[in-house]
Amino acid sequence: IPKHRAEELCELMDKLLINSLELVERDVQLSQDIERLTTDGQMDLAHTRFTKGPNAVSAVQLPAEDYKPFRALRTLAVGPDESAGSIPHMALESHPVNAEEERIDPASWFGILRPPTLNSAKEKFTRSLETIVERANVRVTLAHYLSMFATLNKQKSND
Repeated sequence: IPKHRAEELCELMDKLLINSLELVERDVQLSQDIERLTTDGQMDLAHTRFTKGPNAVSAVQLPAEDYKPFRALRTLAVGPDESAGSIPHMALESHPVNAEEERIDPASWFGILRPPTLNSAKEKFTRSLETIVERANVRVTLAHYLSMFATLNKQKSND
């Protein structure tokens, strides 16, 4: 193995490991954000139930068996990431409320004048969902980097 080739491989492997460590750190941070947002959203729901009574946020507001099915306002789209080449990239697509497309806002089940804490809970759960998708992208990229590192390491030992 030529010395300059081995040096290039080692330098590339070092860069991959540094990027991987940064991604691990981002993954941990996103995990903490998801936990915080979810907990805060649950606390807002509990606050709503406490201030408005146990029937304000309960199964009574949920659709019954005869309720018409509906489609999500946010859906997952997976495509290639132009900046990262072959690594797939996930994103949330937002869709407007549209009865003709069977897209409704489930928050409407709780009436027109919803408590602010209920709206806050919805916002926090939405941000949590966005953070979950971001974390999934970080993990896919990390797995790709580690796979590349293993390939380069194997190539280095074979040379």
